[in-house]
Amino acid sequence: MARPDLGSEEERAFKTEQLRRIGELHRQQESLWEQTAERLPDHATIDQWKAESPERHAAEIAALRELLGDQEAIVKELDALLPVLHRLETLDGDRDQMDAVERAAAEAVRRSNEAADDLRLGNEYDALASQKAAVDAISTLIASLKSHNLAAGVGVLTILIIVLWDGLAPKRWKVVPATLLAIVVVTTLTTILELPVLYVEVPTNLLDGVRLPNWNVLSDAPWSALISTALVIAAIASAETLLCATAVDQMHPGPRTRYDRELTAQGVGNMVCGLLGALPMTGVIVRSSANIQAGGKTRLSAILHGLWLLVFVVGLAGLLRLIPTASLAAMLVYIGYRLVDLGAIRSLRQYGLSEVGIYVATVVMIVLTDLLTGVIVGILLSGLKLLYTFSRLDTKLDIREGGAKAVLSLDGAATFIRLPKLAAELERVPRNAELHVDLQDLSYIDHACLDLLASWASQHQNGGGQLVVDWESLHARFRRESKTAPPDHRIALPKDLVGRSAEDVRH
Repeated sequence: MARPDLGSEEERAFKTEQLRRIGELHRQQESLWEQTAERLPDHATIDQWKAESPERHAAEIAALRELLGDQEAIVKELDALLPVLHRLETLDGDRDQMDAVERAAAEAVRRSNEAADDLRLGNEYDALASQKAAVDAISTLIASLKSHNLAAGVGVLTILIIVLWDGLAPKRWKVVPATLLAIVVVTTLTTILELPVLYVEVPTNLLDGVRLPNWNVLSDAPWSALISTALVIAAIASAETLLCATAVDQMHPGPRTRYDRELTAQGVGNMVCGLLGALPMTGVIVRSSANIQAGGKTRLSAILHGLWLLVFVVGLAGLLRLIPTASLAAMLVYIGYRLVDLGAIRSLRQYGLSEVGIYVATVVMIVLTDLLTGVIVGILLSGLKLLYTFSRLDTKLDIREGGAKAVLSLDGAATFIRLPKLAAELERVPRNAELHVDLQDLSYIDHACLDLLASWASQHQNGGGQLVVDWESLHARFRRESKTAPPDHRIALPKDLVGRSAEDVRH
């Protein structure tokens, strides 16, 4: 196997230093974008913006100009970067990459200058868009400078270490989790070799990321959109947490999840997250499974998990900045792969191809879009399948012996939606015939159809006919006690058999 081309030591050191420098500028620009959004109301349309009072415009312009100093500092840093990046041509010799870096750097400077101009001139309507454009331009500059091949190699090495440690390490050594060992080894390597890949971005001061709500945001917030979004996030996050908790319970023999308490804690936590401007919190199976694989046995392990994260972010931010993001991504990919249960996927086929189709559609939508869209698609497809299941009733009437006997086969769910169809089939039964109702393929029957059969049986018997039906089996499908059946047609069962299905009775 050919040795990967790492480039010269000087080249790697130069690229890595510039990536860290530009990465910090990217974090600062994102922070400015968020602060700009906080200082401006929701300008949905140009007419809404023009309708504001002069006093409100003056207040917004003054608030924007408070950010001008930070934006000018970013512009100054980017201007200083331009001549520095020219060294790349002499170090690397790759003219194509140099051209891409120069174009991206010039675009980042131009977009940052436009953002500064909008803050300086108080362009309220355009300020937020120019901030977003500046963030995107700096992201493009980072992408042009980093080494995608080396990032891929870092990810592959991370997975390789995890696999080898899990498979070959002596049992007494496995007290050290494979994922932790992989991150430490890869971080040490990338630090020594100064590989030009992306590293974790962490603010020096955690409080810099706190965004308390202010009246300017709340007064003009689109409440209908906010409430609808909050409900969607609450539903999806709750579903993800419950599914995660159920899966985790199957992975360890410890205390079981208390679902009501779990959702209550998540709700309170998300209220706090909202007040601090943080992302919503939810249960995550990858993190939970990693916790179990590391030896966690009680709820205290999850609490300590969060505590260690807080300690590292607050006290060891410099150490976190040494971790390559490709290594973390590879770890998540591997743990996610380990969670895939191919046996469970194959077992879906016994419930029908529709279940497999819903599963595949959900996975594809999650991969192509995002988790929220994928889950919503899965829920909608499941709802459509449920609607189809409870609205489908196939009937087949077989009249034999010249009309003296008939067999009515029911397949599907007999609900009020299919009441006319069932009534039409019963009307086709000859007046004096003995009707046998085959319930073998009937999955469910509701009260309306059950009443129809009972009343039709009474009328048919008065007309000289007879209905032969397993009322106990119908009771099992209806999930009510056997007194639902009409008095003349109840099956007299011993007390120990009342409430059991017809199949149990036959056995």
